[in-house]
Amino acid sequence: MADKKEKKVPAKKLPGLFKKKYSEEDFKKKVLKKIYIDADKKLVEKQFTKEKNAKGKTILLVDKTAQLSKADFIRCKAIAKDVKNQRGGIKLLPLFATIIFIAAIGITVTLFKNIVLQRAITLTMQGIFGAKTDVEKVDLQIFGTSLEVDGLAQANKDSPMKNLFQIDKIHVDFNLTDLLRGKFHAENIEVSGVAIGTDREKSGEIIGNPKSKAEQFVEKVAVENSENLSNGASNRLKQMFENYNPEKMLSNVQNELKSPAVAKQISGEVQQKVEKWKNVPSEYEKSITNLTKSVNSLVKTDWGKINDPVKLKKALEDLNTALVESDSLKDKLNSQTKNIKTDATLVSNYSSELQSAIKADSALVDSKIAEMKSLFSADGLKNIMMDAVKGMLYEKAGKFYPYINKAMDAAMNSKGNVKSEGKADSKKEKKKSKNVNHSRSHGRTVYYKKDTVPKLLIENVKASGYEYKTNELLFEGTAKDISSDQNMRGKPALINADFKVLGKPNSANVTIDARENTKAPLVLAKYSGKGYPLSADAQVFALKSNSDINATLTAQKDGSFVVGGTLNLNVKEMTGMKFEPAKVSDLYGKTVAGIKNLSIGFNAGFDAEKGLVIEITNMDKLASQLSTPVANALTGELNTIAKDAKNNITKVLNEKTGIAASSINQFTDISKAINGELNSVNEIQKQIKNKQAEITKQLAKTGTNAAADAAKGALKKLF
Repeated sequence: MADKKEKKVPAKKLPGLFKKKYSEEDFKKKVLKKIYIDADKKLVEKQFTKEKNAKGKTILLVDKTAQLSKADFIRCKAIAKDVKNQRGGIKLLPLFATIIFIAAIGITVTLFKNIVLQRAITLTMQGIFGAKTDVEKVDLQIFGTSLEVDGLAQANKDSPMKNLFQIDKIHVDFNLTDLLRGKFHAENIEVSGVAIGTDREKSGEIIGNPKSKAEQFVEKVAVENSENLSNGASNRLKQMFENYNPEKMLSNVQNELKSPAVAKQISGEVQQKVEKWKNVPSEYEKSITNLTKSVNSLVKTDWGKINDPVKLKKALEDLNTALVESDSLKDKLNSQTKNIKTDATLVSNYSSELQSAIKADSALVDSKIAEMKSLFSADGLKNIMMDAVKGMLYEKAGKFYPYINKAMDAAMNSKGNVKSEGKADSKKEKKKSKNVNHSRSHGRTVYYKKDTVPKLLIENVKASGYEYKTNELLFEGTAKDISSDQNMRGKPALINADFKVLGKPNSANVTIDARENTKAPLVLAKYSGKGYPLSADAQVFALKSNSDINATLTAQKDGSFVVGGTLNLNVKEMTGMKFEPAKVSDLYGKTVAGIKNLSIGFNAGFDAEKGLVIEITNMDKLASQLSTPVANALTGELNTIAKDAKNNITKVLNEKTGIAASSINQFTDISKAINGELNSVNEIQKQIKNKQAEITKQLAKTGTNAAADAAKGALKKLF
């Protein structure tokens, strides 16, 4: 393959330095003297040729018809530019313009520096906190190397008529030398008169305050998760009890009962048989009563003590007559017993059929009650309560995320841009070296002290404040090595704060390490506090509490973070949602109102696709405090409701089958009465026979023939 032909550029396109004619002396003074690299000198000399002018003097000029390589052309242009920039002398007009410009800057800074700075502080803080910032006074003393900010009040975006905090005075001592180099280097900052939660005279809300896409996304996900979890828990709690209604169950189950239909079918037939036999016992009862009366005196007499044969014989004859009468009565009763036995068998079958139907219906009722009871589950209630708690956490975490996001952005900005700038410089040098082959002249190597002061550096911050309008210390805090470039500074930022909320101690420790060569997380923050007021409505329950918090935030350089810890709620007030049945709802409300402590272990992480992801880490302990007492209370009440339901349905069954059962019982009583009459006759006959034997024996003792005659007569009647 043939070599690519090198592109040429005509010499007439060279800059003005190469278009002039020079004497040999001027060429050395005005051109070569201002070129310090030997290779550049040789290149420039190469372009000029010597000629004689009209006066015969030697001059140097460039042949405009000549052609240069593109690389040489570019080098010549750069050399001409360097030579031009070395022109000396003072031009009065630019000098006066510069002096006027500097004076204008000085006057402007003097007059407007505080206004501009105050505005900058206001806009910056409003961007961070999303609510209005008020600054009473700003005083920047440039040559005094100090800055004072008085009367700073930051509104709370969630409560616009309250200040998130206010500060009476901020005093900053800064380094003037670094300031002149475009860097803000504060060696000490003192903050005094800090107050939290003070009232505002005007609303701190910013209308139409835009949120970042990340904040909008996380807030949307947090709200959706909170609503879905709370609504889901509420609906499931209602569904758990909506069928726990004995009246509704009783109404539904009556259509499935079999025994009422069976009872209606057999009650008429049984009643006919009752009508058929109901008068029979009374008919024989009179005859048996008369028979009993006729033999009563004979049976009760002790004939062993009577020796009168005539009396004995007369008694024996009377007994024989009664025996004959009883035999006739017995024959009739035996006949009736045989006749009723057929009907009794039918009625017994009816009774068995009815009892089987009642037993089947009782089993059906038991299964319905068991089904109703199974709707309530302690595990189901636990899951409902855990989802309600997660919904509450999502709702609270969504409000805090914007602050965390802004803190993360600030921490990420502490990385600086040393590395990226180095890459850009190296690229520039590489590109430049490709076109120009410079070499250094001999000179002196100068070493400079390493610059460790980034554009923003705050070495020490001390802050303190007292309870609003009191002398009680409320807040103390320190911060070290806050910088815009930790790679240059070589140190992480350390922040410590101790403060009180409602008189309870709180503390926070934060380490921000954005250095490239560290394995530590970007942010490691620990918070421990007591008395934090927390109110929430999770639909299933609503509560007001003071809370103790122990939490650790770990954030990585890729923007992800995890917050884990424990939230201990000292519940001041807790109410439960309303649902049906009212009796269960009232008991649920009373039980929830008795809960005074909740311990919530949690992990909250940020996922770029899912947004906030929250998990509860101590479900068993939380369940023992929240769902277990509620489940225990409801279990007892629901058992009572189920028992009442069973009693009510049993009562309905008794009413539906009562007529048939009553008819069966009536027939059974009639049958028993007839059998009882027969037994009574048998008992009378037994007594008669015993007395006959007793009288016969007594007659034998008298030694008369009457005994034999009497005995024969008795036997004759007997057989």
